[in-house]
Amino acid sequence: MKPFTPEEQQQSIEAFRSIIRKSKNALARMKTGTPQTNLLEKRLNASRIGEDVLHARWEGKELGASHDELVAAKEVLEGLLLMLPPFLEKTKPGSGQRTYIDRRIKAFQIAISYLDDEDN
Repeated sequence: MKPFTPEEQQQSIEAFRSIIRKSKNALARMKTGTPQTNLLEKRLNASRIGEDVLHARWEGKELGASHDELVAAKEVLEGLLLMLPPFLEKTKPGSGQRTYIDRRIKAFQIAISYLDDEDN
């Protein structure tokens, strides 16, 4: 994979941080033990691992997740990545929302490719 500029790296990390913040806020308002809560918890965990993978690759930090956790995170991120293009199609070119979704897609793609590397 090509090297990423510091700006691209920061935008990708911030995309994951945004997902994590929003997921935590949503979880705080949800009833525990429901299927929706369980799904959101899986997505939150995958997002945390996605951010950790980027930090590990770009900053030389230790990746503290097990092989099974990495595989699970990759599957969740791949599923989320498939959900984003329809949202992108509904946004106007140049809009803030489109930029936000573009950055999220790129962050997911990068993290998934690095998770592929970890799996091999």
